[in-house]
Amino acid sequence: MLFSTIFVFVIVLIFVLDNFVFLPKGTKIFTKAHLIDGDKTGYITKALKLDYQKIKKGQIWRLFSQVFLHVGLPHLIFNCSALLVVGYALETAIGTKETALCFFFSALFSGCIMAFGLKFTDGQGASTGIYGLIAMFIFFAIKNHTVFFSDLHWIFVVLLAIYTVFGMLINKIDRWEHSTGFLGGIIFSLIISYI
Repeated sequence: MLFSTIFVFVIVLIFVLDNFVFLPKGTKIFTKAHLIDGDKTGYITKALKLDYQKIKKGQIWRLFSQVFLHVGLPHLIFNCSALLVVGYALETAIGTKETALCFFFSALFSGCIMAFGLKFTDGQGASTGIYGLIAMFIFFAIKNHTVFFSDLHWIFVVLLAIYTVFGMLINKIDRWEHSTGFLGGIIFSLIISYI
């Protein structure tokens, strides 16, 4: 579970720095707008979020860097939890390298579609990569004829299913991010399975 644990540590660290350290002077930290809703005032968010206009001007890192950002504590907690669950299942059954590559491929695939296809100027979160891992999980569950191809307890499979469905119901932007990340995961799973 090396990749999942390290990545969760990194995104939590970036969240803390972005929401408590690198902020404009006078930002009210302990408010609902800042901690729960995510007011996007942090300098790290401004430098790394997906933004088609800035990508067009050469800031191509934004296609990928947005996976390190989270808007509010609920966003961070749900994504960290889902990543640890699906990451554990895949890393123990398929391998750390394949899991990490699927995550990053799915996130980049989604970022390209969101920026160049849909021209979105706001996007952040690890969920694009997580949905790619969920697609890989489903792919291998079908291929192995069981959702228990790893030693993941059934309650975590149920929680992962809830996360997956709920994430598709939030709003239009999230649906696009999640579905394109999921598609990236399917493509990556096909590639590693048949090549």
